[in-house]
Amino acid sequence: MLSLFLTDSAKGQAESSKNISEQLYIQLGGEKQYVEIMSTSNKNPVLLFLHGGPGWPQTPQLRYFNSELTKSITIVAWEQPGCGKSFMKNPDPKNLSLEKLISDGHELTQWLKKKFKTRKIYLAGFSWGSVIGLNLVNRFPDDYSAYFGISQVINLKRSIDLSREWIKKEAELKNDTAMLRKIVMLEKKDTSFCKNDLDCFLKKYEMLTEYHGAIHNTKVEAEIDRSEKKYPDYKEYDWMKGFIYSADRLGNALFQTDLSNIKELKVPVYFFVGRYDWNLPTIVTEDYFKALLAPKKEMVWFENSGHEPLEEEAHAFDNELIKRIRHK
Repeated sequence: MLSLFLTDSAKGQAESSKNISEQLYIQLGGEKQYVEIMSTSNKNPVLLFLHGGPGWPQTPQLRYFNSELTKSITIVAWEQPGCGKSFMKNPDPKNLSLEKLISDGHELTQWLKKKFKTRKIYLAGFSWGSVIGLNLVNRFPDDYSAYFGISQVINLKRSIDLSREWIKKEAELKNDTAMLRKIVMLEKKDTSFCKNDLDCFLKKYEMLTEYHGAIHNTKVEAEIDRSEKKYPDYKEYDWMKGFIYSADRLGNALFQTDLSNIKELKVPVYFFVGRYDWNLPTIVTEDYFKALLAPKKEMVWFENSGHEPLEEEAHAFDNELIKRIRHK
C-alpha cells in the first residue's frame, strides 16, 4: 500500500535499491568457488574482500564483527579454493597456486563489475589475502578505485625473523627459560621441534600467542572463537584442516613471498595496521610504505590491535574503511 503514496521517481528509487544477501557458487578458473555478498543496498560501492590464512575463511567473522559495513558498502567475501565452503564443496581443487588465485580474483572482479554495472570496485586483502590483493592492483589497476592492505604481507621471511626476535626479547625480559629453549630450537630448525617451514611457522605462532603478539586485545579472543562456531553453515568446518591443506599446496608461494619489488601502484593505497602486530611486524610495512609510489597512500593505525584490527577494534575499523570509501 505504501507505493500508492510515492512519487514516480521515489517509486523507481525504492524499486532499484535492494537489500542484498546472496550465497552462491561461481565458476572461476574452471572450478566452483563460494562467494557471499552482503549489503543493505545494491547501490552501495562494491568491495571485494580477500581472506587470510591461507585457507582461513573470514566470512563468519565479517558477519559477526563487521556487519556495520553493509550499511555503506557491498561486501563480497570470496572463499578461495582450498578454503571454507569452496573447500567443503571441492576438497581437492585441481590447481592451487598464487598465479591461479590472482587469475581467479581477476575473473571474479570482472564478474562483479558486470553484475553491479560499475567500472571499478574496491579491493581489500587481509594477511595472506593481501599477497593476492597487492598483485591484483599492481597488474590490473584500472579495475580498482582503491586498495586496502589489512595486516599487509610484504616480505614474509623478514617478518618471521623479526617476529622470532621479538619473542626472544620478551622471553629474556620475563626470564622465561622454557620459551628461550624453544627459540633456540626454532633458530636451529631442530627437526625434533619442527619438521619443515610450515611446522616451524605454526610453532612460532603458538609461541607468539602466549605473549599476545598476534591478537593483542585479549578480550576479543573468545569472541573470535565464538564467531567461528556461531553460524550453522560453518559449524562442521575444520579450520586447521583448511589451513594446512592450503599452506601445503601453496608451498613456496607462501614462505618465499617478497612483494618489495612492487615499487609503484596506480591506485590509492591504505595500509590498515595494528600497533601491536608481531605476527607481521609493522616495521616491514612501514619501510615498504615509505618507498612506495602511489597517487595517494596512508598508514592507518589501530592503537589497541595486533594482527586482526578488523575484529580487535571492529567499530573503529568499520568507520575508517567507510570514511575512506566515501571520501576517496
